[in-house]
Amino acid sequence: MSNISRQQSMVWVAIALLSGVVFGTAVTSSRFAFDAGASGILVAIIRTVLVVVVLAVWVRLSGARWSLPRGSVRMIILVGILMTASSYGIIGAVEFISVGFASLLFFTFPVVIAVIVMGFRIESFNIPKLFAVVLAFAGLIIMMESSIGSVDWRGTAFAMVASVSTALNAILIARYCQHMSILVLMLHTSVITLVVLVLIAAMVGDVRPPADAIGWGGIAGVGILHALGMPMFYSAVGRIGALKASMAINIQPVTSIYEAWILFDEVLSFLQAIGGGLVLASIAVMQWMDLRRESDTPER
Repeated sequence: MSNISRQQSMVWVAIALLSGVVFGTAVTSSRFAFDAGASGILVAIIRTVLVVVVLAVWVRLSGARWSLPRGSVRMIILVGILMTASSYGIIGAVEFISVGFASLLFFTFPVVIAVIVMGFRIESFNIPKLFAVVLAFAGLIIMMESSIGSVDWRGTAFAMVASVSTALNAILIARYCQHMSILVLMLHTSVITLVVLVLIAAMVGDVRPPADAIGWGGIAGVGILHALGMPMFYSAVGRIGALKASMAINIQPVTSIYEAWILFDEVLSFLQAIGGGLVLASIAVMQWMDLRRESDTPER
């Protein structure tokens, strides 16, 4: 992490916060495409094409080397496949369930990360953190129980697959890809994602374009917003670290829920809101504890 002043740190926290708003708005934007009859696979493909273009330009302007380190191809392919499940999952979920519920289910990925790193003893854990994880899963159970029979199971499955895939990807990148340029890594994995999505589209054959201009605008919005959000977030990570940036991006589901209420009159049920609030609160507590531990660690 770069040595920057407190004022500069606050600026980059604000940029990370803005990236969370942008990502949340991208999820909301996909609803316009689905309401116009578009299929999830088409939305995911166009989004990924725009992301690849932006990342390619970014790598070019940064002067980074395009090639990957020797021996990293298998790991990059695995990360790319997981990224496919993540990006298609959250977009596909909105095709079947509300924006707010999909966002809350997807945003359980920090909890999944905590469970994996504690379960496999990748990191040490303490009682407060364990309590936060239990609280998060209690919130998830409340959300799921309150939605049985009233929510399409396909949307729930899409969102949870996206959550688990995002968690696994974060752990793999943190442990095995630290020696790579994040720009080059994201570019190559996005290309793999695009290839996999095209193969899925060819097998499924359900590539439906939207029926009107508003639907096309929704698709364009998803792609453009993701392409803008990724540079902002990863630039912030490079300046202030993953912990601070991740705390700021907690605003993503809140943004999606609020925008869906304003634009589509989507309202979460009382129990869904309570369960989602418990999940978000537990994530904030876990990240606050990590940040506190980081600040208490003496610099060498």
